[in-house]
Formats: sequence, C-alpha cells, structure tokens
Amino acid sequence: MPKAFERSGTDSAGRPGSTSKIPPRVSRPPLMLTALTPFVALAAGCMPELRRPLSVDEMHGIRGQAIQVLKQAATSEDPVLRMQAIEAFQEVAPEEGLPYIVDSIDNGYAGISFASLMAIGTLHEKRYIEKVRVRAEDSDAHVRIGALYALHRMGDQKRTSELGELLLTNADPRVRANAALAIGRLGEKGSIKLLRTASQKEKKDFVKIQIREALAMLHDERATDELVFAAHSAAAAQAIPALMCLAASKNDRAEEVFRHRLHHADQPEIRLEAARGLGLLGNNQGYDIAVRHLFFCSPDRNRKDDPPQQQIARVRSLAALALEAIGDPDALGPLKEALEREGQVESVRLSIARAVLGIMNRTRATAR
Repeated sequence: MPKAFERSGTDSAGRPGSTSKIPPRVSRPPLMLTALTPFVALAAGCMPELRRPLSVDEMHGIRGQAIQVLKQAATSEDPVLRMQAIEAFQEVAPEEGLPYIVDSIDNGYAGISFASLMAIGTLHEKRYIEKVRVRAEDSDAHVRIGALYALHRMGDQKRTSELGELLLTNADPRVRANAALAIGRLGEKGSIKLLRTASQKEKKDFVKIQIREALAMLHDERATDELVFAAHSAAAAQAIPALMCLAASKNDRAEEVFRHRLHHADQPEIRLEAARGLGLLGNNQGYDIAVRHLFFCSPDRNRKDDPPQQQIARVRSLAALALEAIGDPDALGPLKEALEREGQVESVRLSIARAVLGIMNRTRATAR
C-alpha cells in the first residue's frame, strides 16, 4: 500500500496510523486483527504441507477466489484494506482492478485517492488524464502528489517539479515522505541531487528512511550502503524498514545481507523480509521459511504493545508477500489452504490472494 497511510495507534515498531489523519510511512503488511476468536481458531494445526502444485481446475477456482477477495477489499469501509487492495490490483490484476481504481480516485479519504492516483499513473492509463488533472488542483497535498506522479507517468511533465518543492518545503513530514516516495518511483536519476539535498536538511527519521529508499531505487551507492548497514541491526525497528527499502530497490548488492538475515535473525519479520528480498532477486532460499510462517501461530507474548493476534496477522501477511516474490507455483497449494482456512482475517486473506495472483501471472508468463 502507499506507505504514508495507516490506521490510528502504533504497533511494536512504533508505526502510527489514523483514518482521520494521514500518518508516516508504514510497512505494507496489515497490523490488526478484529477479534481474538480467529486467533484461537487458528492456533491448532499449524504445520503446512510445504509444496503442492495445483491442478488446472484448482488453479481456475483459486484465481476466482483471489479476485473476489481483492474486489471485496477494494470496496471495504476500512481505508487501509482498501488502499492495499488498490495496490494489489495494480500489481497483480490490473485488468480486473481498473474499475475499482478509477472509482476510488475521487474518494473523500485522501489515502485512498492517493493510492488510486499512484496506481493509475503506474498503469499509464492516459484515458483518465483529465480526471487526474482535476485532482492535481486538490487542496490536500497528498492527493496532489499522487496526481503529479500520475501526470508525469502519462507524459505530462510540466508540473513534476512541484514534487521537489513539496519534498523540500512542506511543513508536514508526512507530505515530504510521500513526495520522496513518488520521486523515487518515477525512476529519474536526475532526482538524486534533489533527494540528497532533502536528506541533509530532513529531521524526521521516517522521512529520511523514505528518501533513502527513493535514492536506493535510483541506485545511489551511498544510500544503498546506509541501508545495508541498517539492515544488519539487531533492532527490528531499524532492520525491517531497511530490508523493505532494499527489497523495493531490487539491488543485487543487497543479496548478501538478505542471505545473512534469512539465517541469522530472531524475529520472524526480519527473516521474512529477507526471504522476500531474495525472491525479488530470483533466489528461492526463503521458500520453506515463508511457507511455514504462512501458518504462523506462535507469537511472542512478551512483546510490549504488540498483541499476539496482531503478530500473527503481520507475520502471515509477510509470509504471503515473500511467497509472491519467490514465485514458485508449488506454493499455490499451501496458499490455497491458508486462504480457505476458517477464521482467517481479511487483511491476511488479501495478502494471500495477492500472492496467488502474482505467482499465477509469473507461471503463465514462463509457459509462453
């Protein structure tokens, strides 16, 4: 999901969120379960079958299920779930998701509008350029950022410099973080100097992390070095965001740190981010770890301000995203089992559905 939006409160890593405000960058996996009952129901029978390819009929059925999960999430009253669904549609099912993406551009919640504009720009859907131009005049800076990004991707670059102005001068650090996110995703190496200038003057750590990710996506060596150093940290609050940023940059230089953290970390979140990073580089070493954690049911009950059911949802979602990155069709069987398991919460179902569709897309592309 667009990373500057999440729900109210904080998790164990201090990631804030709100449905009435737009807080700083957060991790992509959902953080909350809605009740304790699903946790109790899922506590039994946690050992999965690690590899099971699906028959043609099963694949047809699970694809339909996965699309339906995304559609339900894209119309949810939960803005976080809806944003995640929009990004998932953009990444793994743009044809089916386009009507939902377009419908959300004018949503009254800025985070949903931002997510939709980023998606429509990424998909180069020029037929909606006039709709985007209207949103570029929005009073909300986050919405304007999404619109400016989309306009640039659609070939209208007259106002792209406004992203730099928002990054350097806006008083709201959340706006600065989203501006850095958009600049990084545009992939213009000419933005490195701008991002370095912003990093030097920035005071907020979460904005610095987003700027560093943007620089790493542009293959800036200094930023990559800083992220690799942070990824080795024993503190999850430092290591996890760094691993996420390195994964987003798909930089081969990160492979060594991904391998190390996969095998030398106490927290499952760190190992799963490493598995995902390796998967994005074409390495499947994290496959077994990811499948096992897809059925995770042994949270650390001593974590302060991080309830067991919250840990379960987060870890299972990270496991699904790692399997999507790895792309092994043998994971479709375990993913099907996890998707259909009674009591599975919607945020986890969404991550699983996205993984199913991503793996199937890759399998079809390989078969051609």
